[in-house]
Amino acid sequence: MPPIPKISKEMILESSIEIIRKDGIENLNVRNIANKLTCSTQPIMYHYKNMDMLKEELYTMVDKYHSEFLMRENNINPLLSIGLQYIKFANEEKNLFKFLFQSNKFSNFNFKDLIDNNESDIQSIFDVVQKETNLSSNQIKEMFTILFITAHGIASLLANNSMKYNEEECKKLLNNTFNSMESKM
Repeated sequence: MPPIPKISKEMILESSIEIIRKDGIENLNVRNIANKLTCSTQPIMYHYKNMDMLKEELYTMVDKYHSEFLMRENNINPLLSIGLQYIKFANEEKNLFKFLFQSNKFSNFNFKDLIDNNESDIQSIFDVVQKETNLSSNQIKEMFTILFITAHGIASLLANNSMKYNEEECKKLLNNTFNSMESKM
């Protein structure tokens, strides 16, 4: 029986997330992971045949963390709450935000594909909103699209250090966007 690996996939993934969080995705490579784990590159290559396989698994893990982050608070309108959490995530987890949303992950999608994807976490967000409002599915998707574009713009500015985070200002911007959309529904 072969020896049990001392370096687990979980250790590799956690170390990889720490590297991305601290230094950005551009500094994620086998050698840096090995240095972080104080091991050779062999255990990493044992679990992952190439970096693309590792990044795919990492993306899923970080995306799950992001989805959980979005749902942490819901003390106001769910769409506004999710928008604010999205912005907070970009401010608090700049490099993880860039890894998720400023890579080529969505290069084969258009925005409608993303919103109409029934298997994504977005659908669970729509379900929550539909339970708490009188809006139709199409109205929710339309409002989400506008709020997402607004929130993503703010979040991108924060993640790229072009702007200082001000929660009240973000609330106001999202509220104004939401109220504008709501009055048109």
